[in-house]
Amino acid sequence: MRLACEIARVVSLVSLLAVPALAWQPPRMPDPAKEDYDWRPVARRHGLADADAEALADRKVLMTNEAFKQVFDPYIHTDLPMFITSDSLLAAFHVLYEESVLRLEEVNARRLPQILRFIWEGLEARKPPNDAGGPHARAYRRARILIGTATALLGDEPKGTSAEEAGLIKEEVRKVTAAQTLDPAHIEATLPAWLGPPDETFLGIDYSRYKPRGFYTKSEDLARYFRAVAWLQSIPFRVSRDEELAAALLLGRAADRERFANDAEYLEFREYFQMFRHFVGTLDDWDLLKAAEAAGHARRSDGGLEVIRKRLRERARREGEQPMINDLVRFPPVDPNVPASEPNFRILSAYRTPDAILFHRTTDLRQFPERGLPSGLEVAASLGSDYARARVPGPQRDRVLKVLEETLPLFRGRSLYYDYLDCLRCLLDEPEPDAPAFLKGEPWQAKSCQTALAGWSQMRHTWALQAKQSVTYAGIAFVPAGFVEPEPEFFGSMARLVERTRDRLGRAGALEVDLAKVARDTRRVADILTSPEAQKQGRMALLEACRDDPSEAEWMMLLLACLKVQPQRNEQQAYLKKAAAELRHLAECFDERIVPDNERLRMFLAEHHADIRPLWNGLVEVCRRLETLAHKQLRNAPLTEDDEHFLRSYGTDIAGVMLYGGNAYLAPRDDAPRAIDVHYHPLAGKYLEVGVARPRALYVLYPYKGGEVLCRGAVMPYYEFAHRERLTDDAWKALLDSHDRPGIPEWVRPIVGSTGVGRPVLKEH
Repeated sequence: MRLACEIARVVSLVSLLAVPALAWQPPRMPDPAKEDYDWRPVARRHGLADADAEALADRKVLMTNEAFKQVFDPYIHTDLPMFITSDSLLAAFHVLYEESVLRLEEVNARRLPQILRFIWEGLEARKPPNDAGGPHARAYRRARILIGTATALLGDEPKGTSAEEAGLIKEEVRKVTAAQTLDPAHIEATLPAWLGPPDETFLGIDYSRYKPRGFYTKSEDLARYFRAVAWLQSIPFRVSRDEELAAALLLGRAADRERFANDAEYLEFREYFQMFRHFVGTLDDWDLLKAAEAAGHARRSDGGLEVIRKRLRERARREGEQPMINDLVRFPPVDPNVPASEPNFRILSAYRTPDAILFHRTTDLRQFPERGLPSGLEVAASLGSDYARARVPGPQRDRVLKVLEETLPLFRGRSLYYDYLDCLRCLLDEPEPDAPAFLKGEPWQAKSCQTALAGWSQMRHTWALQAKQSVTYAGIAFVPAGFVEPEPEFFGSMARLVERTRDRLGRAGALEVDLAKVARDTRRVADILTSPEAQKQGRMALLEACRDDPSEAEWMMLLLACLKVQPQRNEQQAYLKKAAAELRHLAECFDERIVPDNERLRMFLAEHHADIRPLWNGLVEVCRRLETLAHKQLRNAPLTEDDEHFLRSYGTDIAGVMLYGGNAYLAPRDDAPRAIDVHYHPLAGKYLEVGVARPRALYVLYPYKGGEVLCRGAVMPYYEFAHRERLTDDAWKALLDSHDRPGIPEWVRPIVGSTGVGRPVLKEH
């Protein structure tokens, strides 16, 4: 706080820093137990039509068209008792979780070029003679084009390529970058000739899978990384094909342990390929490390490719390592008992998730020839929602439910992804015995189902690149400050999940200050200060450069305040020049992983989310407090003064967790909508998009002292719909704001009033 006050004084020209945060006071309301209490006039003042008020009186819960930029907004700006929803906590978790995973991926994006150069050099050492032919030469060419394309996608130039290789690599980079949607009528034309002729197990390539989505659109470096990783995940080396198996073994030998200088270097290499195993779970295909293992076995034993092939097939059956999700454009196997895909290697393997396996099975053309796209309701039903189970769509519903039952064991596993699903499961089970009666009704079941699927879609958004996607075969009283959603089991499970996530992220290095990123950001500030715009506008050029992101402008101005050089009257240009020079010197220090002995600067890096461990610690505390309050609420135990203070500060607390430091929550970004494609049907040419829109108001009549109190909270509206292209978050937001926006799922209607069906109205404060 000492630093924040000092910086705010120095950079007073930033208007948003000068706005004081006002402590919210609980409303004074009539006693619900008295005859003169009437919540309806309050509801009308908040825009609820008479019909909605009657619906609320009947259902006790109602979602309206009142929308907000961020989920914390209605908890900060309100004249009603608040209703703290599981949605709001999940939204805060996902913002912090995604920021942490993004940091890991930014580091990985800097590591991948080195890894590819290492593999490329290993391949060079195994170059066949110029006059050689046969499978070895073709395998070598295949491996080179694959690695060379990934290298070029990252912006590097593979060394020593022939004219033919360079031309093929250039063409692949063009098609991957264009990311055109697959034309169902010309599938076979999409398979490049260097991969061989199309066959029933590999008909073509859907180049739209390489379109950066999720947080990978935040920078060009991340977008390049997305394309390169998606490329390395997508090209199979099938065990049944001689050329492909030989290429996999060549690549495996290029990653042989003997090529590393020491064990530490080898372990760092391995860690890249297994980075997210504790977060997501099991790899669905054999990766380069498995190829290296297979190459080592082949080198130590006699026999050709057929012997190796037999050994690998036996291993796949014995160890249960058969792929469980098909992500290739292919025909379905004739035999209904044949698994999703044959054993194969990929340079990088995507992770299997239980929902992707479920979608693969419930859209298998051998069992469901006319079903089309799956539904998120299948996921909710698998997590225990009877409400979702009764509403799974389609004429083959009974057979879908049978497959769902068979898949249930797959929804139990050991990773943070499974732990998260367990938290969602708590929202879908039976309410607490002493919970309010309305929690047992259909409207609340609809709300809980929406919350669970909104959470699931946000989790899939984080793993847009690393999770394998399934593809259908081508074929007035002094009331408390508010109430908490009475789900103590959920809040307790979330607390344990957050602790495990924090610890795992810490071991992965995601919570440390990423000085390389800080260096790039620092240089950007220096570049802006020496730009022509700064010559005219001075430091105000920083505000103009990030007009759409006030929090970034705040970050820049606060960084300036940490410098030794300070602005002087009538010496603006001299100050800008000195400040830019000092910033560039700072960036050089950060590149060397050195933080200068500057107390202001060290505190700045700690306080402004360069170190996000405190935010994870804070989220644990929020979860624990909500668990305690939910228990108190169910037992009608009185709240302490500290409890009341926590409720009043809940909005600002989760805003801080969501990376809104200081009072930046006063100018929230309009970036809550998120969408991701989770399944593809090539014959229909459609993707199943799932996501969340802007937070919406949820009004609840909560029982209190024999009466009912009108409360307001926030929910994250869940959407799922078929679309003809993969949507980025910006495209999804634009679609939401257009006349073509999709409607809310029909099964959400029990909690939606007449003011919730129409176009959402964004509330500005």
